[in-house]
Amino acid sequence: MAKRVLLTGASTGIGNATLGMLVADGHEVTTLDVKDAPTGSARHVHCDLSDPASVDAAAGQLSGPFDALLNVAGVAGSMGAELVLRVNVYGLRHLTESLLAAGKVADGGSIVNIASLAGMAWERHRDRIAALDEAPDFTTGIEVARAYDKDGPAAYVLSKEWVVAYSQRLAGRLVRQGIRVNSVSPGPVLTPLFPYFEADTGAEQMAWLNEQVGRPAQPADEAEVVTWLAVGRSGWVNGVDLPVDGGLSAGMRNGWADTKSSPASLARRAAR
Repeated sequence: MAKRVLLTGASTGIGNATLGMLVADGHEVTTLDVKDAPTGSARHVHCDLSDPASVDAAAGQLSGPFDALLNVAGVAGSMGAELVLRVNVYGLRHLTESLLAAGKVADGGSIVNIASLAGMAWERHRDRIAALDEAPDFTTGIEVARAYDKDGPAAYVLSKEWVVAYSQRLAGRLVRQGIRVNSVSPGPVLTPLFPYFEADTGAEQMAWLNEQVGRPAQPADEAEVVTWLAVGRSGWVNGVDLPVDGGLSAGMRNGWADTKSSPASLARRAAR
């Protein structure tokens, strides 16, 4: 059965690959992006997730309910801490909460948020995640973003830790409505943002990460899982952060990807 899907970040990368798969399977996809309309979109609405007025305007143009909301849009740490927190945290939250409050996500539907392997240690940092949540609205969130005192890559890690935690809390809030909420955590992916992530991580460290599993992901590798969670036979998958990284996180946790031998770890030891 064809579904109505709302997809952010659909013009490039993982979002665009997801759009292509959904359209090929006969689903109706409305896209939100700061960029131009992608091919295949049933309707495109311009939306700048860093700007609450733009998010409000976009949400007001949407007629629900949607069977799935896919929050794929995001920015890299090299783009600056304030922008990272505005887009990856407060823009995602504001759009999602606005649509839920207006009944524009169908009961029995699915929400999928893109997190990152960078957020895998989120449970150790509940305090700093809670500090982001203390901002009750986007306006206050902008103040938090402007006051953030670390660099863009650190803000990116924090933003993705927040996405995992938010997704799991939201799953609990919506369980009685049958709305499932999950997050997908990619490792390195060859999207237009890859050079930014490589700059954040360091070229040698990025190469080491890719060597552990043989290659970086392609957008389609991630889109397959996003699509499955959105409209596939995944009806009892809820409140999960799913690493889609070729096994990289498993290797880092279990030692077959020896992080102590990575360029970043060796450089830290040499600097002591």
